[in-house]
Amino acid sequence: MSTESNKPLASSDQAPNPPEVPWTQPNGISAAYDLHCHCGAVRLSMNISPPLYEEDTQGKEQCVAVECDCSHCERHGFWAVHPLQKDVEWTRGLEHRGEYLMGSKKCPHYFCKLCGSVLATDLTFLMENVFKMENRYSINIRMLKNFDRKKLKVRRLEVMANMPPKYTIDD
Repeated sequence: MSTESNKPLASSDQAPNPPEVPWTQPNGISAAYDLHCHCGAVRLSMNISPPLYEEDTQGKEQCVAVECDCSHCERHGFWAVHPLQKDVEWTRGLEHRGEYLMGSKKCPHYFCKLCGSVLATDLTFLMENVFKMENRYSINIRMLKNFDRKKLKVRRLEVMANMPPKYTIDD
């Protein structure tokens, strides 16, 4: 696992210059993957470019997931990839998908209400107001149907822990 850094995300709702994106840029080769929560009640599929596993890359670049240092990702062990929302389909169990809002309460985090697995984050607010790009999800690849950490590339993103507001819990 390599460590790289990106420019920090904007602390305001709208940045004059969009920050550098944390995801691997598409390269024309994509692959489809099925994901599910621990109990299997909530399921989704995604198509992503470049592919997550080297065997799917056709000799081109492999997608690098992000291990974010924000309080949410740290506490849940979230390894993120960022497919376009149009390339993600929630295939089963929407009635079991819960929503958690934290911080600015603008990007809902999705989890399974039955087993508690953390599945994804809806990045619509950031895409429309900060990055000015097509909407994306942040998907927890630890929910891959055939999760194999040895086949994945992951890099540490150390930016969010220092962004305001500071994460605290009152005693």
